[in-house]
Amino acid sequence: MRSPRHVLAVLAATVILSACAMPQAQPAGDFDRQFIDMMVPHHQSAVEMAKLALTRASRPEIKTLAQAIIAAQEGEIAQMKGWRKDWYGSDQTPAMDRMPMLPGMGDSMGHGATSMDMTRDVTALRTAEPFDRGFIDMMRGHHRLAIEAGRLAQTQGQHKEIRELGGKIIADQQREIDQLTEWRRAWYGSA
Repeated sequence: MRSPRHVLAVLAATVILSACAMPQAQPAGDFDRQFIDMMVPHHQSAVEMAKLALTRASRPEIKTLAQAIIAAQEGEIAQMKGWRKDWYGSDQTPAMDRMPMLPGMGDSMGHGATSMDMTRDVTALRTAEPFDRGFIDMMRGHHRLAIEAGRLAQTQGQHKEIRELGGKIIADQQREIDQLTEWRRAWYGSA
């Protein structure tokens, strides 16, 4: 039989190990870093999808939109990485296959996800047929996620720059969703 002292030591070790394995809460005011760490890989995946559209899309409208997405989101990636370096000492963000979700976003998606693999959309789009419809459908969903993050940035962002970027993302990507929805309806008969 084990001594009470041994049982307490094992119990204490179990509690400590359990606490270490639990997701750690982010320090207050850390939303901006979390936003950048999510949006950089999110934008990178949009850029990759848009690059596919430059070579695979059959409609010139899709190619023109793809060029605009690449230009806008590469600029925002550079901007966010610059802020991350200035504010947090490093411009390194998670990879596309480990994009972290902002607190509460995974819950709104119905499965409590804390991260997403954004490379899956890029991989699926490589073989989508017809490509233009696949691009429209994937990019609309992709943009909706960015709009959700943008709304959180407007209310939780600590830096004015993050709040303003949140508003810009909402406006730009909603405009693109509206355009994509119009094309979906005109070209494929449904929104």
